[in-house]
Parts: sequence; structure tokens; C-alpha cells
Amino acid sequence: MLRIAMSLLVVTPTSYQRLNDEISTGIATGTISSPIKDSEARSLPYLQAVIKETIRLYPVPAEMYKEVPPEGDVVAGHHLPGGTWIGHNFRAMMRRRDLWGEDADLFRPERWIESAAEAGGERSKFLSGVADHGFGSGRFSCIGKALGLMVLEKTIVEVCSLLIPSDDRELDVDGDDADIDGVVTAAF
Repeated sequence: MLRIAMSLLVVTPTSYQRLNDEISTGIATGTISSPIKDSEARSLPYLQAVIKETIRLYPVPAEMYKEVPPEGDVVAGHHLPGGTWIGHNFRAMMRRRDLWGEDADLFRPERWIESAAEAGGERSKFLSGVADHGFGSGRFSCIGKALGLMVLEKTIVEVCSLLIPSDDRELDVDGDDADIDGVVTAAF
């Protein structure tokens, strides 16, 4: 997931710049420590939007299938014979234009910021619920979700903060800077 998020940011310069601006501002104002704390990462709205959008476009490959009871069942007017295995196509669900808009195939983290501002955030809650569905629910929920998201949040911020040129550190574009090169190599 980290590689996908970073790849999407690299090929979407406006999103990458907006995330870097959010991180730079947090560092400059002291609201982001190094290493970043989980609570600090969760308070960065654009970072959260980037992560949600990445998971939406490339959902966690969960294998959540159920077996139809031996006597069969009817779902949405369709008879399913007993013993049939059924499941969700999460990738198709996350690209439905009626849910996500005409640009459903595009990486656009702004959709999460916009939905949070609409009608008291109700649409955002709904969309977050749809996107979270890939992690399962109830007793079938992914036990590693919280840890995985925390690692993703912290790593994206730390990698991006290393790539933000500052007055006292020039970014070596030739890749000779061992610190930055090692981090980027590990991330990709």
C-alpha cells in the first residue's frame, strides 16, 4: 500500500505538492514532531485524504466469501444454488461512478476533503464506510487495520519530509545522499 500511495503521489504533482505543503506547515509550526506521532498524523486532513483515496483505488485484497446454505438462497431477486461461494468485487465497488463521481478512476484526494464539507460530513461518513468495507466488519474485521494505517501515515510523512528541501539541506537529485537514497529505496 505504501508503494502504491507514493507512486500515486509521484504521478500526481498537484497532490504531492499539497501534501508536502501540509507537512511543511506542520513542521514549521511545530505541530509535527520527528518522528511524527500517530495523533499528529491523524490531524493532517490531506494526508488522511491521500490514504483513503489510495485504499479506494487499490482496496486491500480481502478474501471474504460466504457459502450459500445447502437449501439455496435468493439475493436481489436471483436464486443462488446451495454450495455457491459469493463475494464482493471491492475494486469495482470503489470505482462506481454513481458513488465516487465521473472521475472515479482518477486519484483525487480532494474528493474526501470536499465530501467532509458537504452537509455536515454525512457523505464523508458514508464514503468512508464504503471504503472501509474492504477491511471487513464485525468478527471478520481485519485485526491489523489500525496498525497498518498507522505505519502508512507515519511512513508517508517521514519519507515526504525527507524529500522537502530546506535551507540547511539541499536535496541531492543524483541520489548520492546516503540518508535520502536509503529511505527512498526502502520505500519503493
